Amino acid sequence: MVKHQEDSQLLAAAIFLLFSLSIIAGLFFREPWLWMDEVLSYVLISDPSPTHLNQAVVSNMDANPPLFPNLYWLVGHMISLKPIFFRSFSVILFTSTLALFFWYTTRLIGNAVTNFVLISAMVYLTYQNFEHATQIRSYALLLPISYVYFIVLQQLINRPTDTWLLALHTVIGLLMAFCHNYGLFYLAASGAFFGVLLIWSKEKSYLPIFATYALIGLVWLVVWYPSFTIQSDAGKPHSWIPLPTVKSFFTGVGDLIPSVSDKLEWQSSFWWLAILRVSLVIGLFVYLAVPKLKLGFDAMRRDKAFQFFLLSGSIYLGILVIALVISFTYTSVFLRRYMWPSQLLIMFELVYAYYQFVGERRVMPQFARLLPIYAFVLGGAIFYKVWKMQTSFQSRILTYLPQLSAQYPVFVERADYFLPIWFHNQHPNVSFLLDWRNADRPGNIKSATVDYKILKSLKDNYNVSGIIPVDRFNATNYPHFYVVDEQAVYQIEDYIKSGQVKVISQRPVSIAGVRLLECSFVSQDSLPAGSAKHLISFNK
Repeated sequence: MVKHQEDSQLLAAAIFLLFSLSIIAGLFFREPWLWMDEVLSYVLISDPSPTHLNQAVVSNMDANPPLFPNLYWLVGHMISLKPIFFRSFSVILFTSTLALFFWYTTRLIGNAVTNFVLISAMVYLTYQNFEHATQIRSYALLLPISYVYFIVLQQLINRPTDTWLLALHTVIGLLMAFCHNYGLFYLAASGAFFGVLLIWSKEKSYLPIFATYALIGLVWLVVWYPSFTIQSDAGKPHSWIPLPTVKSFFTGVGDLIPSVSDKLEWQSSFWWLAILRVSLVIGLFVYLAVPKLKLGFDAMRRDKAFQFFLLSGSIYLGILVIALVISFTYTSVFLRRYMWPSQLLIMFELVYAYYQFVGERRVMPQFARLLPIYAFVLGGAIFYKVWKMQTSFQSRILTYLPQLSAQYPVFVERADYFLPIWFHNQHPNVSFLLDWRNADRPGNIKSATVDYKILKSLKDNYNVSGIIPVDRFNATNYPHFYVVDEQAVYQIEDYIKSGQVKVISQRPVSIAGVRLLECSFVSQDSLPAGSAKHLISFNK
């Protein structure tokens, strides 16, 4: 038993070091671009004033609670404000969670060497891990908080009246709720799980747990709900997230599951492979859970590995149901990255299923001696994967900007382009037009209204000069300019059709759905009568 614990602790440290060193090394070789959301996060956490930071958080700039920016602000101002440091800090949070996951899983089931191979391989085969672990976003903080919360939940199954556990559940639950809005979904799913346990067991000892849920909800309502309503205005009149379809549901959920065919599934003709993986995971849960549930409640309480398996599957499926219900009844919130903590639950389900089918066979000493070679090869593969990962910012547009005259502004039509180009200073006059009338135009891309509100808040809070109010967009201020015109966004087309703006030339761009236009305002004297009238009324 002592040897098992020593192996578990040693390999937990090995997982931490293996993934930390490999991922952080890969970051130094990867393209440095921050994507849209990371830029917003960095602006907040690099703010010299924590007071001003929290004022900016309660605006349309961000749609999440204040725990993440405040923690990163504190760490950054104590150590470093370089983006690579913040990304590395996110990696450390992620790899610490992996080490804790390995250690706790090995306490519940299996042996250390086999679990090391199983878990490290599954982490490597889940693309989302490397996507979110390397970003300056709240997901890297939500992950460890969520996993500690899952551990506390399991402890409460057998000790529902333990005062220390109830207090810990309240504190960790509040941290989840104040880290990310999806934390509320995980709280709701776990509350439903304990509701089922209460009905199944008929034990009133579970009632104190619901008191902690009520306390968490009350604190959130009093402390954060007024700010939440302000933040949620960014999602009006509609969410930027499309309603889930059969395809987007299975591909989104499938991204939480380890896969050797993720690149293949990105091709439209192979997305059905995600259906197979999701069906397999859900099918395994039902197949393994039902027989043991028939043994009764007391048998479940004695089997701690099955407890966590049951808890994992219930919360994982509960999150999917909650996200779908809210998406189709209120506003679309079904997004794979919001559900990243569920990936840990799925991994445990797969580890548990492995031992149910294979059994806890003793690891041969010869195999254990090969572990350093396996770790070395895996570390190289992790480094290469992070190095070659494409960033969320579509940086190909940057190859065309040096061809343009620096004296003329370049208007872009989405925050996805504006924020990274502005932050990385890739063009001195990159601009974004705050045009609500066209952003809210029927048929326009849904993210147009969200982009408008985010960038308006950024200008209001941080006075970014490249964000241009619509009343300043005229021949006097911008007689000559460029536009990165996207087919999906309706904006400059309105000015061209009305005769206010004319296209001087169109530069060739090999990006689907994108045109690079050189434009100028038409002087008011040369406009047709109707167009001049339109221009006058518009500028008012």
